[in-house]
Formats: sequence, structure tokens, C-alpha cells
Amino acid sequence: MKRLLPTLVLIVFLVVAVLPLVAVGSFGFFNERDGFTIQPIVELFSSSKAVEAVVNSAILTVLTVMLGYAIVIPTLVWMHLRVPKALGAAETASLLPYIIPAIALVGGVNLVLRPLFPGFFVNLLSLVPFYVLMTLPFMFRTIDSGLRALDLRTLMRASESLGSGSARTFATVVLPNLWPAIVSGSLLVVMMASGELVMAQLLLHRTFPTLLVEMGQSQVRLAAALSFIAIVGSWLLMALMVFAGQGRDTKARATQFTI
Repeated sequence: MKRLLPTLVLIVFLVVAVLPLVAVGSFGFFNERDGFTIQPIVELFSSSKAVEAVVNSAILTVLTVMLGYAIVIPTLVWMHLRVPKALGAAETASLLPYIIPAIALVGGVNLVLRPLFPGFFVNLLSLVPFYVLMTLPFMFRTIDSGLRALDLRTLMRASESLGSGSARTFATVVLPNLWPAIVSGSLLVVMMASGELVMAQLLLHRTFPTLLVEMGQSQVRLAAALSFIAIVGSWLLMALMVFAGQGRDTKARATQFTI
């Protein structure tokens, strides 16, 4: 009975998770006239607007991950080493994006700063700071947990005693040991940034979520097919990143034990 219950829970979970996906895929790729077909998707992505939306989302996601971790990782490492007592206040501040609604954040900043920097908000890259703020709680918590799991002071001192400077120690010792935490946080950041809709619509930028909404108003089957592709692609990306994270995790542990 003890073994049967977890198995039943897993089966129910898989059924609940997979059946809606199968239904969406069937609705999107099958019709009564042609049966299975991907012709509408081929026609859609032959247009420059659809390709532009996908490329825009990919660019925003990559830049969000890079900029966010470029800010969060060095800051948290410094705080853990220099001012650990301030970590509680920093964690509380990182939760502010949960408290402030996205529509209020974008609307307020847009109202105040657009007259001063009108060209910036027209640019697609104006979404990157908003996406970084939106995903800050996930980046902060994953990196903070990763640093707490390390004996950071010992690693820094051991590396520096072997002749490495602070920058080299950070790049060759701290970052490899943080790789599992970086991968975990990146998964959450990628999922949120690639699926964000409100900010892109308010600032009038074309991304993949806005494309889905546009397709859903006139071409429901095509929107369902695109949703299916996005979900399956997200799962494959998650599996790839987890696999890469496991490989780096093994190397990081070897580095830690060597030092």
C-alpha cells in the first residue's frame, strides 16, 4: 500500500498534466478537412511579423537572464562576505515586485519617464529592466540559497592562499559552485520572461505572447498549435538546462573538494 499510493499520485499527476496538452495539440494540428497539418504554422512563420515576435522574446529572455545575474550574483557574494546582517533586508526588498502589480509599475514609470526619455520606451530593450525587476525574487532566492549551501569564506580564503586574486577566485571557484543555483533560477526566469504579456502590451512591443493573443482573436486553432509548441519547447529547454546543470554540478563539487 505504501508503494501503491505514490504510484497512483504520479499517474494522476501525469494524466492531469498531459491530457490538456494532448487536447490542445489535437485541436491545433488536426481539422476535419485536412486531418493532421502544420501548413497554417508554416504560413504564419513565413511572415516577418511572426518571426519578429519570436526573435524579440528570445532576445528579451537572454538579456534578462544576463543582466539580472550580472547584478544579483556579485551583489549577493559581496553581501555574504561583507555585510551578512543586511541579507534579511535585501531579501525583503527583493520581494517588492510581488507587491507592486506589473500594470502599476509600468504605468507609473511610463508616465514619469516617457516625457524625459521618449526614445528609450520606443526601443524593445526598454522591457529588459522591467523583466529583471519582475524576475528578481526568483534570481535572488536561488542564488542566496546556493551561497548559503557553500562555505563561501573558506573557498575564497583557500583560493586566495593559492595565489588567486578576488576576480579570478570569483570566476573559477564561486561561479562553478553556483552553477546548479544559476540553472534553477534561469529556468524560472526564462519561463516568466518568455511568457510575459502585460508589460509588452502596455509599452506596445511585439513579442511571442502578444502574437498568441492576436492569433487567439481570429485564428483559434493556430493559437492552440502555437501554445502547444511553446509548452513542449519549454519542457525540452528545461530538460536540457537541468542536464547541463547536473554536469556542471559534478565539476563544481570536484573543484570544491580539490580546493
